[in-house]
Parts: sequence; C-alpha cells; structure tokens
Amino acid sequence: MTASTYDHPLPVLELDTTSLTLDANSSGGTFIVKNGGGGLLAGFILSRCLGLTFSPSSWEGNSQIIEYKFSQHQSQSASIIETHAVISTTGGEFLLPVTINTSPMIIYTEEGSRITSVADFYSYARDYPAAARRLFTSSEFYMLLISTGYPYLEVYESLHKDPNRERAMDNFFHLSGLKGKTTLSLETNHMDIIQHPTEVTQSYLYVQKSDNGYADAPITAHKGSPWLALNSTRLTTADYDHENKAPVGIKINPGLMPSPFVKEQIQVGTEVLTLAVRLAPSFALRLNKEGFRYEDRGIIEVENNTGFDMTVDVHSRDRHVRFFRASYTAPRQGGPLSIPFEIRPSAFFGTRRIFRRLPYISTYVDVRARCPAQEYRKRLYLNIGEW
Repeated sequence: MTASTYDHPLPVLELDTTSLTLDANSSGGTFIVKNGGGGLLAGFILSRCLGLTFSPSSWEGNSQIIEYKFSQHQSQSASIIETHAVISTTGGEFLLPVTINTSPMIIYTEEGSRITSVADFYSYARDYPAAARRLFTSSEFYMLLISTGYPYLEVYESLHKDPNRERAMDNFFHLSGLKGKTTLSLETNHMDIIQHPTEVTQSYLYVQKSDNGYADAPITAHKGSPWLALNSTRLTTADYDHENKAPVGIKINPGLMPSPFVKEQIQVGTEVLTLAVRLAPSFALRLNKEGFRYEDRGIIEVENNTGFDMTVDVHSRDRHVRFFRASYTAPRQGGPLSIPFEIRPSAFFGTRRIFRRLPYISTYVDVRARCPAQEYRKRLYLNIGEW
C-alpha cells in the first residue's frame, strides 16, 4: 500500500448523555465527552443561558469530564428555562438540550413546616430546636443554601463541621443577620442571706438569657470558699426554661463559715454576683414596739436557732405587765415564738400615777430560755406612758 492510498481515521464526537436537567435541588453535575473515532478530539462548549457555565469550556483530548453549574440571575423570572449548549469539536457539532427548573427549593419537615429560606429555618429552629440541629447538617439544607444564593456558603461549610451544633447554629444565625449576640444577665447582682447557725441553706441565683440562642457560661466562686457549694460549674442551653431563665443552686454550710459574716463573689460568664452571708444568732428576743400605753397589748418574739426545742420562762418585775402563762415552748422549727402580754395597771397604781403626775414609767421583763446544754438569760426594758 502506498502513502497516497492510506486513509487517516477522523475523530467522532460522542457524549454519555443526550440532554441535561437541573433544578433547585441540584447546582450542577458532570458529563463525559469522548472520541469515538481516530486522531485527536479537540473542541469547545458555548452556553446559551445566563448563569449556566461549563468547565473546562475548551479541551483537547479523547476523553474529557465536563462539569456544569447553574446560578440563577435576578433577571430570570421563568420557573422553567429551556435552552441548549453548543458543543463544537473536530469530530462534529452537537446541540445539547438543557432544561432548568428555577422554582425555589422547599424542605417539608415532619412537623408540617415549610422551609424555603434561612429566615424560615430560623423560625423552625425556635419551635423545634432538636429537629433543626439535625436538619442543619443535612444535604437538603446545604442544597437550600445553594439554591437561594446564600452569600456565606464557605463559612457555613466550616460551621457545620463544629460538633457543638447549638453553637454552630447560633453563629450561623448571627452571621445571617437574623439575631444579635446572645447575652446573659443576673436577676440581681447582690444577695444578702441570714444564715441559720445549724442548718444548711439552699438558695438560687437566676440567670436570664437575652434570647433563645446558644449560651455556654462557666460558673465560678472567686475565693473558692469552703462554706459555699454550687450545683453546677457551667450553664448550657439545656438548663434554660421556656422563658430563657436558668437557676444556679447555692448551698451554704454554716459549720464551715470562719466568722459570723462572710462574703463571696459568684461569676456566671462575665456577670458577677456579690453574696453576703450573716450568721443568725442562736437565740434572740425582741418587742413588737418600743413604747406602750397604760392600757395596751404587746408581744415578745423569741427566735430559736439552736436546733433544739427551747423552754422559755417569762417574769415581770411589776404586776401591771401581765403574761397569760409563765412558761412557753419555742420549737426548733416553725418560725419565731410570739409571747403575748397586757399592760394593765391596778386601780391603786392609777391613782398614784395621777397624784404624782408621772408621765411614764420604766419596767422590765426577765426571760430565761433553756435547751439541752444551753441556757440564755435576757432582760427586756419597757417604757409605759401616755404617748
């Protein structure tokens, strides 16, 4: 065979698809261009639709993977776009039909919600936080962001890898401009407690969250006082109720207090509470008022903090201060004991008072309180007159 009679085989264009279909659930895909003949296949692709791109747009080789993508433009209002791409090669030309569904992507949830935007997802997350955390890392949600043209897609790809889903979603909503930064505040910044000398006190500090966003706050006592115990060292989102309020348990052990008055600072996140604790006396007496009239009634209040039932005996120096009984029992629990008395001068005393023109008189009551291994004595002074 001579060189003049030799036939060189020509390239032949072949594709592994005859058309392309895209919708809001898919940003693109790939197809393969091959050479079904001889020689070397070279060519290029032209898009006839705004937003539809091919990569590479030109090539030289007998097998080439072509990637296509679509980004919807604001000027495109039709829900269905029918177009084509021109493939021109050394092995022939082909018009590749392309159908694009530009209808917005919709996610239907098990709870009956319909999500078409990041704003819809934010509302869904407030109503169903656990389900939203699962949806946040799904391929469905990723496709929704692509179809809606989410501008911070690379940041989302980084956030959805965070194992702390609550923190990732809160940062995502903050980045999207749907919420501000979640902050914490204390119901009060100062707490005064009168501590029973023998009983452990359980109290609560309430922390308010500004919204339903993520908040992870450490809880510490500045001095680490041994008499103070906190029920937790950290607040998480699960600790807050439907009003975004969380309790922090405070337990005070009077047996470990170094003095009758102590102070400590409790810090929750960046907020600080000053806690002041004053030890109540084991035994205390007080009159219900300072001055009494000549015909009057009064009360002696007995505070028993000894931890035991206490016997209280009362005795008046003067007969015009009269008690209904000489002895009472102050229980170890149940609040202060009230001992009533009357101011009732005798007729003789009344005559003497008028004759001597006494504006007032002073007298006193002796109180003796007894409990196991302890005894207390106190004298209460009374002023009686025409006030």
